[in-house]
Amino acid sequence: MTHQTSWNQLALAALAGCAVSTNYVYSPNQATHWTDGYPAVVTPVPPEQPQGKVEVTSFGITEIMPDGTGPLSTLHVRLAITNEGDATPWQVTTTDQVVEIAGEGKSRPIFVNTDLKSLPSVTISQRERRVLDFYYPLPASIGGEDALPAFDFLWQVTTPARTFASRTRFQRLDLEPPATYRHVVLYSGWGPYWWYDPFYPSFVFRHYRPFVIHRPGHVIVTRPPTRHYRAIHDHRN
Repeated sequence: MTHQTSWNQLALAALAGCAVSTNYVYSPNQATHWTDGYPAVVTPVPPEQPQGKVEVTSFGITEIMPDGTGPLSTLHVRLAITNEGDATPWQVTTTDQVVEIAGEGKSRPIFVNTDLKSLPSVTISQRERRVLDFYYPLPASIGGEDALPAFDFLWQVTTPARTFASRTRFQRLDLEPPATYRHVVLYSGWGPYWWYDPFYPSFVFRHYRPFVIHRPGHVIVTRPPTRHYRAIHDHRN
């Protein structure tokens, strides 16, 4: 199911939403740089003969509100895929991108946000860059970032050479963005299209929270992470 959202509605929600009180940030192992105010890591794809790259970032715990339901606390992970050299398009299936939490197993995302109507399948043509935001509902055993010291993001991209799968480990740290950081490129809930996985309950954490979509509609980000909100606020002033 694909839902088209109002761009202005999402922007206002992201800017005006109540911010989560936390100083934590989830950093990937061997982080290479900062993007949108958060540490990120870039992996050449495929590593033996790179034709592009994949960038992985996490914005931590983000609260969203699907239309017709109450707020839902989710773990937000962003995947940015760039096909630089392959004339044959790359392929990404959103249901293949999984989060693993120790003691809770694995889960597919319940929502995916981007600027494409083709979800859950995404094609990345030569010299294209596609950004996908994945939202994974927190298991019932985790009430916030204090209870989530680490997690793994298992992702895969299909290239003409082969399907390349990798695992990115995130650790919870207390870090501040670089002093030179002054702008935000893509905020939480930036894309006009949201995709809901109708088979979500079939592949979830052990202690998953039951969640039912009552009717089709919009999804808004009601509570973005604190430092992401602060970065946007600084930019707009």
